[in-house]
Amino acid sequence: MPLVLGLYWCLPVRFRKAFLLAASYFFYMSWKPAYGLLILGLTVINYAFGLLIARCRETKATLEPAAKNADGTALQITPPSKKARAILIAGLTFNLGALCYFKYTNFVFESIFAGLGLFASMTHSALPFNWQQPVLHILLPLGISFFTFEFIHYIVDVYRGSKPVKNFVDFALFASFFPSQIAGPIKRFQDFMQQMDTCPPFKGEQFRAGTYLILQGLFKKVVLGDNLAPIVATGFTNTAGLSMIDAWITIIGFSYQLYFDFSGYTDIGRGSALLLGYKVPENFNLPFLAANLSDFWRRWHISLSSWLRDYLFIPLGGSRGSGTKTKRNLLITMLLGGLWHGAAWHFVVWGALHGAGLTLLRDWQALVARLPLVSAWQKHRAWHIAGVIWTNFFVYLAFAVFRAANLTQAGQVVSRFFGLACANMGPSWNAQWSHAWTASGSGLVSTALDQSPLTVALPAYFLFFLCRNRLDRITQTNPSQQSLLRSWLAFWDSNLAARIVIYATVFVGIIGFAPSQFSPFIYFQF
Repeated sequence: MPLVLGLYWCLPVRFRKAFLLAASYFFYMSWKPAYGLLILGLTVINYAFGLLIARCRETKATLEPAAKNADGTALQITPPSKKARAILIAGLTFNLGALCYFKYTNFVFESIFAGLGLFASMTHSALPFNWQQPVLHILLPLGISFFTFEFIHYIVDVYRGSKPVKNFVDFALFASFFPSQIAGPIKRFQDFMQQMDTCPPFKGEQFRAGTYLILQGLFKKVVLGDNLAPIVATGFTNTAGLSMIDAWITIIGFSYQLYFDFSGYTDIGRGSALLLGYKVPENFNLPFLAANLSDFWRRWHISLSSWLRDYLFIPLGGSRGSGTKTKRNLLITMLLGGLWHGAAWHFVVWGALHGAGLTLLRDWQALVARLPLVSAWQKHRAWHIAGVIWTNFFVYLAFAVFRAANLTQAGQVVSRFFGLACANMGPSWNAQWSHAWTASGSGLVSTALDQSPLTVALPAYFLFFLCRNRLDRITQTNPSQQSLLRSWLAFWDSNLAARIVIYATVFVGIIGFAPSQFSPFIYFQF
């Protein structure tokens, strides 16, 4: 990254995009060179789809008389032609087909043969054939779920009337931009192209913000997420022997491991983009402070939830029509959102749980609206706190299904979360858990919890990163107030020596608290 950054800003402006494109392909091909051809092929084909769809729209606009608004003025948006619709369908089929081949082929075969086996056992009959389940050794390309959604967004928006990208280098850079290529955020091409058109200059403010985000992301990932990883892994490999407190620590621990791991990657990606003069979307906004499940999805994986809303939920009908249709649309959207995460039934069940939770939330909100007394309670802080607790409880349990290797394991860990079928209901640790804490580098046993690096790292994260972020938001939303906070932030932003000392301290802390074994980013598997 330092080499890319130095060369990028030293090059003349006209060469920067081409250099950044080459660096992005080098980054992707360093994992598996052959898949550089895959993303190049997908880019070329979707670039062509966009131009063809736009050309069909322009042809129809010239052949048909201009439509009129109610006041007699010309209607600027030309309805898409049948040919444009056919090309769009071909583009969607191509992109989804590529995604399904690489990600879901073995899952489909596994599900079919499992269903046939279940049918045979239920009917006590043998199948009239002796087929063996085929297993294809297909390596999942890194980031295919993310850049496939970006391609789909592009051709759909061109179909809806957005102008296509004429410059192939611009479009290829949008598709392969390495800070967001592997695990998002999912970009919108209009926002990204606007930044490329303006040739972003070097700004000290963006450089400071980018460095801060990278440090924050490394702290989240290495210090917090990676120290939680061995504890969570031990719990999920021993679900049959978990005590109730073990199950609580395992499930809640994974929820925060996933958050620190994924949001840490996003912070590193956003920071890297800022160092290059680009902005990519924010993906997280304190999701565990959400007051209900709908609020959670406005805070968690924001780029995915907004994509599902704009390109799946709304096209299905959204909130239009009856309440039953809205609930159906929610369930379909979340089911497919769960399947997007991985080729396994426990991801589908995770999506179904969130879909069911969102539909129940709508029913609950409709009920509360008809009860004036209960509606008045919503203004009290206690109501909000209760909503946060309940939402977190639901999200934790759903994440247990998300993390489990299969539905059987998910059922075991959730049942032990509620104290069902536990061999030990007490607070003591078994030998495997004690070993897991020791192996994570903390030296923790059941009577020495305060020796864990997490007991120091979590308060440090709260005091430095979280409080700093919240102070920044407070001063932005209340510019006429919080003079003390604004003075503190002004000192932070303007004093180079203070930033160097603090950043160096954080960097040393990252190295000191880092576990001996690095864990790959969780969302790389998607």
